[in-house]
Amino acid sequence: MCTLSARQEQCDTEVTAQWRSPRSESLCLVIAGQPQIKRCWEEHAEGVYTVRLVFREDLLVELRDLQLQDVLASKAITIIREALRLRHRRRQPWDILS
Repeated sequence: MCTLSARQEQCDTEVTAQWRSPRSESLCLVIAGQPQIKRCWEEHAEGVYTVRLVFREDLLVELRDLQLQDVLASKAITIIREALRLRHRRRQPWDILS
């Protein structure tokens, strides 16, 4: 999850993804819509990948087979935007001048 203040437009954060399997597998970790970010492992029972990401919309991180055909697991990185706080000034609707 990435929380943005009212003035921020994008998340800039380091993300660490970790996976484990009871047996050795050949898998790739990818981010949907960002093909330049990919980390693959061949015949491993676990893996860790850390990457710095800058994004404006929610991201979907997927663990796929080596051919990138089947999604074995996925997790969304969601953006939470802080609501703008509206401030109302109190004033009289009219003034009487003397």
